[in-house]
Amino acid sequence: MSTLEQVYDPVFAAHGMRVYSREYVAKVRAENEKIRKGDISYNICPQSGFQERVCASDAGILIIGGRRGGGKTMAMLLAVMRFIENPNYTVHAFRKEENDLRRGTFQSSKKIYSQIARITESSMMWTFPSGAGVKFEHLHDEDQVDRRFRGVEIPAIIIDELPQMKSETFFTLLAANRNTLGIPNKLIASCNPVGESHWLYKLLSWWINPDTGKIIRERDGHKRYFYKYGEDVTEIYWGNSPEEVYQQAAAKIDKIWDKRLEVMGLSKHSLINSITFIEGNYYENRIFIKEDPQYLARLAGRGESETEKDIQGIWKDEDDSVSLVSIADLQTMFDAPEQRDGNLRAVIDVALKRDGFVIGAFDGNHLFDMEIYKTVGSMSVVNLVNKFLERNHIPLRNVAFDSDGIGQYLKEPLKEGVGGAFAFNGNSSSTDSNVWYNLKSECVEKFVMGLKEGKFSIAPELLNRKFHGATLRTYLEEERPVLRRKMNVNKYQVIPKDEMKKILGGKRSPDVIDMFIMFQVFDVLKPVKKGVRGLQFLMNF
Repeated sequence: MSTLEQVYDPVFAAHGMRVYSREYVAKVRAENEKIRKGDISYNICPQSGFQERVCASDAGILIIGGRRGGGKTMAMLLAVMRFIENPNYTVHAFRKEENDLRRGTFQSSKKIYSQIARITESSMMWTFPSGAGVKFEHLHDEDQVDRRFRGVEIPAIIIDELPQMKSETFFTLLAANRNTLGIPNKLIASCNPVGESHWLYKLLSWWINPDTGKIIRERDGHKRYFYKYGEDVTEIYWGNSPEEVYQQAAAKIDKIWDKRLEVMGLSKHSLINSITFIEGNYYENRIFIKEDPQYLARLAGRGESETEKDIQGIWKDEDDSVSLVSIADLQTMFDAPEQRDGNLRAVIDVALKRDGFVIGAFDGNHLFDMEIYKTVGSMSVVNLVNKFLERNHIPLRNVAFDSDGIGQYLKEPLKEGVGGAFAFNGNSSSTDSNVWYNLKSECVEKFVMGLKEGKFSIAPELLNRKFHGATLRTYLEEERPVLRRKMNVNKYQVIPKDEMKKILGGKRSPDVIDMFIMFQVFDVLKPVKKGVRGLQFLMNF
């Protein structure tokens, strides 16, 4: 048997078609599993199960994911390669924030595209030998999406982390998902589970069991059809065939149909979209399991509610919020060079009972010292604070402390006001009430954006220091999921403290994350000129 006969399926080969045999594909997949983390794969092939189902689906719209670790990014990047030999074929890959896009989807694309295409790093663009291209773009300003892509033809679209975007953005991009190349349009979007009030849940509700929040197994991968007739995501006619949808939408479709399109082979059914949801499973992502065998353990250690949602794929969430920070974002801070500027400041997250009393010392945006005290008394805490500040040469005027609740008792000892410490109240007004719900929400956004941009750093010896049995790294990884923004509200608003506690299993507060959030107040309220409302004592820095 020749080499070619071993590679291609003999049944298809007999008809002049080159289709890889199952045996050869299995061999290629086995070789891919042996590749070390970070190395380029020279066998471009989806893994069996989830990734193969994504690549094989003929639905015009694919929403994929639902469980973490399923390999959805690679599945999207592989699925859009079908027509790269067409010189006019273009793919646009989107994500909300540019830094997330560059470190996530674009970075992952290098593992499979770098061997067959030319990269333009600055513009995040791949050009294939045929002339086909894959362009990576952010959608930070969603209000400009319609202006940017009106009239544009994009045969294939990738959207990473779809829940971060508004429904209007999704349907605007769907309108641009068209071509005159004679090939099927494709839009693939990834997601993790969201709450019942999120627009994406409403779009996918047919696939979700409303009682358990799990994907209905018999409907996973089942293709449906729809026609959207209104502005809201609930204003949709659904059916299991184009004809079934047309029977419901006939009056609306007939009203806008142009008979001249029929000579081009189109019909009224051309106005009806096909869509499916395919759920990923961690156990099918064999390459990732070998690269990071501790991934599942880290997910399991983040609190009961988050663990259940991430590992089991539960589409239920009382607060309808979206996570703002990823593990990769934290790793950026862990690996960042020291962000010092000589400006010494301290932040105190006050607690006396079960939660930790956290105090941290910063040089610029570099955390270089920290203590976590448990069950401290109101009399001893002032002494502990003074010793910490003296040890790190930090004056009271460069200190911010949490004045909500029990923090009130520190106002006098820390000489709150001009020349003394700043009493942080997260519920107080933000610098722009039209944008942020309160001061805490503004500080959270500033921290999240700075984190993604690599503006914060932590001393390595501090990162690995144990505080009451856990390292600082562990504290941050466990508390990360509480950084959530409420969706479907007009202003930037984070979830309240009691919901944060629930995410952590109801046992404790996110004390270390709170310290980093409060630290942002030094920049948020820093006055630009005399007379501006804010931290007037910061003029002395």
